[in-house]
Amino acid sequence: MAQDKSERRRGGREQTTATILDAAERLFAERGFTAVTVRDIAAEAGVSHALVHRYLGSKEQVYRATLSRRETTIRDAAPAGEDLLGATRLMLHEAVINQREYVRLIAHSALHGLAYEETVGRFAATERLVEIAEQVAAAEGESRDPEAPDPRFVIASVVAMLIGWSAAREWILRASDLDGMSDEEFADRFERVVVDLERLYFPALHDERES
Repeated sequence: MAQDKSERRRGGREQTTATILDAAERLFAERGFTAVTVRDIAAEAGVSHALVHRYLGSKEQVYRATLSRRETTIRDAAPAGEDLLGATRLMLHEAVINQREYVRLIAHSALHGLAYEETVGRFAATERLVEIAEQVAAAEGESRDPEAPDPRFVIASVVAMLIGWSAAREWILRASDLDGMSDEEFADRFERVVVDLERLYFPALHDERES
């Protein structure tokens, strides 16, 4: 019986923690890190601010926990062994369709001045794409244009486009007379632009065919 009570308490705490983190993700994605308080998160989650502190700690700790729980989700959308184009397509689709709020959280927090050092300090999807891109560049060997951008910069530019779109997508589409585009349409067109960018800077990808 004691074990049953302990399991119920643990299950209740886990559920409450998930509710708090869901609320935090919504608020951080909407307002950025600096404009959100622990009391805001507590009110959104329907709990006391004392409980937020008890379960998760300070606002900085809540933010890190919010990032940490999804830090591998986008990366894991691409199975191990995928080539650069395949991994990019799968990760972009996951980011645009299923993890848009998470990417907006990163975008708005960066725009509101949160230092990178205050985050979890790593973003698994970016790290994996950088690793694959460096492998492609290394395989090109002497045939690679010596003036081509560093593979890390190419991937950084792709990520920057994703974050920029996430922060201001509705504005940009409206300004470009493209409003009304569905998520799927946007994902498809954005993927094409990114794949073309990667092919431009990694000649070894030119022979890859559309899947």
